[in-house]
Amino acid sequence: MDQSLSRDEAVARGLLVMGEGSKVAATVRIVTAEDDGQEFGPVVIGPGTIVRDGVVLSTGARIGSRILIGHNCVTRRRLVIGDDTVISHLVCIQHDVTIGERVRISSLTHITGHTVIEDHVQIGAGVSTIDDRAMEWPYTTTFTPPTFRQGCRVGSGSTIMGGVEIGRNALIGAGSVVTRNIPENVVAFGNPAYVQHDRV
Repeated sequence: MDQSLSRDEAVARGLLVMGEGSKVAATVRIVTAEDDGQEFGPVVIGPGTIVRDGVVLSTGARIGSRILIGHNCVTRRRLVIGDDTVISHLVCIQHDVTIGERVRISSLTHITGHTVIEDHVQIGAGVSTIDDRAMEWPYTTTFTPPTFRQGCRVGSGSTIMGGVEIGRNALIGAGSVVTRNIPENVVAFGNPAYVQHDRV
């Protein structure tokens, strides 16, 4: 079986399921299997979702309702996106990522594999997330993605290191390098980022 299909080919083969009122651009590609041949089922898109030109969606994706995915985003296997979320242009989302409801991820951001992003999170433009702190690829033995708790905000240009948890309703200032856990309801910024004060 071909590993990359057009929108119409994928629909015809049952590998792209589109909810009522969803709009998927004709230039969208559906990756039906990993390089090793593993398949994780069809890409399922909920009602009212818009997927713009040049997007790549991979096997097993579950994309909710009323979502907007901007131009030229690339996603990997088993992505889950909750309802009413916006993924801006040129975002890269790696495998097994879970994104909650009413999340916004701005352009040119990279979300590493197995990252968890809870509801009502906002991630700015050009944010990098890391899951390999030791830079051991291709021999990495342990991947530790970051976690973004409900309602947190991450400013543009920030780097979030592997294993870091951004607490509920925390605010990370633009350009920060977050190397340690950030508690809930605080403002943190800097390189490395430190807690500056409570979030009012």
